[in-house]
Amino acid sequence: MLSIRYLETLLLVVFIACYITEAKPLRKRSISEMQLMHNLQEHKQVGDRQDWLQEKLKKIISPSNKPQQGQPANVKSLLLKSDFSKSI
Repeated sequence: MLSIRYLETLLLVVFIACYITEAKPLRKRSISEMQLMHNLQEHKQVGDRQDWLQEKLKKIISPSNKPQQGQPANVKSLLLKSDFSKSI
């Protein structure tokens, strides 16, 4: 049977080996890989900001065909009104 001293030594070696390999990456990343990861994170952040802004704008802007009081009408509706009044 295995002695307790042998098991303690084996356990210590395995623990140290796991601790050392877990703390360091297997290989050093290249600059292009780091740049790619940075660009991906930046792309995700921009998408998240756009989604957040869309949600906030949906709460503020309610779609309607007629302009609300105090807000100017859009250009298309103004042109249609001016063409209609000229033909009369």
